[in-house]
Amino acid sequence: MKMATAASTAGAAGAAFAEAMSALRASLGATPDHIFLSYTEHYDVGELARATAELPPSVRVHGSSSCLSVMTAAGVHGMSGPGLAMLGIVDAEGAYGVAAERLGGAARAAGARAARRAVEDARRAGELPALLWLTSQTGAEEDVLLGIADVVGPNVPVFGGSSAANSLDGKQSQLERGRACEGAVLLSALYPSGEIAYAFSSGYAPTEHRCRVTRAEGRRLPEIDGLPAAEVYNRWTGGLITAQLGGGSILEQTALHPLGRPSGWIGKVPQFLLIHPSTVEADNSMTFSASINEGDELVLMTGSRESLIGRVRSVVEAARESAPPSFRAQGALVIFCAGCMLAVRDEIDRVVEGVVASLGGAPFLGRFTFGEQGCFTRGKNQHANLSIAVLLLGQ
Repeated sequence: MKMATAASTAGAAGAAFAEAMSALRASLGATPDHIFLSYTEHYDVGELARATAELPPSVRVHGSSSCLSVMTAAGVHGMSGPGLAMLGIVDAEGAYGVAAERLGGAARAAGARAARRAVEDARRAGELPALLWLTSQTGAEEDVLLGIADVVGPNVPVFGGSSAANSLDGKQSQLERGRACEGAVLLSALYPSGEIAYAFSSGYAPTEHRCRVTRAEGRRLPEIDGLPAAEVYNRWTGGLITAQLGGGSILEQTALHPLGRPSGWIGKVPQFLLIHPSTVEADNSMTFSASINEGDELVLMTGSRESLIGRVRSVVEAARESAPPSFRAQGALVIFCAGCMLAVRDEIDRVVEGVVASLGGAPFLGRFTFGEQGCFTRGKNQHANLSIAVLLLGQ
């Protein structure tokens, strides 16, 4: 198994893909068997799909839009314009399958169809993959995970990140070889000849403020402790969203102060599934980027710019520590929340430097997402916000 990355900031989609693909082939000495592709919304996704259609039929492609930029060990690509990057895998003894299915108002069924087709595309029917890599249109990730579990059960780890764009109302897209999609779930079934290691983390600390949800409507929270949710949240945070009371977006303001749902323990350390406040509505209810259920315990969490910059390194190192002592990472996929990226945008190069230092020179592809998927413990794949997911492939 051999891995490499390449990137381009060429203005046209076809030219950018050709430039990166040429560099990738040169680094690998061959056409890759599987390509992970990330790109900004500046590019025409239809043109990108046509470029991937020119690849040999045996090549699998898993592509998705990213918020503002993408990253590799060479740096950040596209923060002030178009950017595209890819990670290629040459693995003659492994197997890889990709499938995209439109959500169409039935996310659980679409997740199940994508899981079946991805396994079939890898020609490993009846054999569970080592891991499923997920990209989904935002809005129904929890149901997509349920559909995947309907097919492969709860113990296959599912990692990845939701599609993103330069803004919440920007153009998200998903891409498999020769086919551009919007509003779809895209899955890669991975059967590598080597080993995998992974980690998923939020990296925020709990505060003393907490409540029990008595009424919830999917991703909308009307009340906290019987009072309008935004008013309570604003009091908890010392007036953080005073200007947005009565209606407005609060994604940027709340990136360092999300809510957390207790989600088990790793050793003696409690884990929290983060939920990012998105908007305040006219009645001072709040909407979020993940579902909330009646009966949930919610805790106000807190973070800092330094914690957001530094924690990606700790997550990569946690993935390395989860592997056998002899494991050597040959490449990595890194999912970094777009909300966190925007909060530290002027120092995003330090995030790249942290990944590079932890990987010891192994290539990686990083994407900035509107939702993250992974598991703290085996058998519990989850959708979260403001999180980091890391997958290492190696020997």
